Amino acid sequence: MDLTFNVQGVFTFDPEDPIYRDHFPGHPVVPGSFIVWAFARALEKRGHAPENIRLDQFRFKRFISPGSYPYRIAASDSGIKCTLFHNDQTVATGTIRT
Repeated sequence: MDLTFNVQGVFTFDPEDPIYRDHFPGHPVVPGSFIVWAFARALEKRGHAPENIRLDQFRFKRFISPGSYPYRIAASDSGIKCTLFHNDQTVATGTIRT
């Protein structure tokens, strides 16, 4: 498995998902757990076993509404750096260790 890589893509958080009726009514916000799950899922598709994924220092800098957001995953020997963007600004960061 390649220990160094740089992957970019787009995560889409479906506005029709029923979670947004409760989180939050009239002003839907993507839960942080959805964002982390999207990164973990992207790594799983690259061959990382989900039971070996450990989260480290995820930070959410602003709320985001359901929709599509570009991301970057950059891995090296020190961990897998995850970044989510909105309008060229960083909205979430974190590291995943495998």
